[in-house]
Amino acid sequence: MIYLPDTNALSAYLAGRSPQLTERMRLAFAAGELRLSVMVLAELTFGAEKIRMKLGDTTFTRQVEALRKQLEVEPLGESFAEHYAAVRLHLESTSQKIGDRDTIIAAHALTLGAIMVTRISFATD
Repeated sequence: MIYLPDTNALSAYLAGRSPQLTERMRLAFAAGELRLSVMVLAELTFGAEKIRMKLGDTTFTRQVEALRKQLEVEPLGESFAEHYAAVRLHLESTSQKIGDRDTIIAAHALTLGAIMVTRISFATD
């Protein structure tokens, strides 16, 4: 099984905000089941650089760098466009909105045949 955490899930994991999420992520990490979306890496890197500009090197900036080295970073790939279009069309046809970046991450998970992990879904499964 491959899990593709979204930015909120990885941020909560790095901050240790949920013991249940932290344990589930740790187990999936140890089993080699976690992947890092290039979109999530971009969001985390942006956050880390913003913090670095204000505060210098912090625990969070070091964690993001370590995560980049520890997890396989998945590119979007050629079939991503079709999955993105399908997800966005479905969301629009049902009047749902999850945000542009979350739509990209959801389509990326479909492209990889992975389960998209949100902070809530992974902690309660």
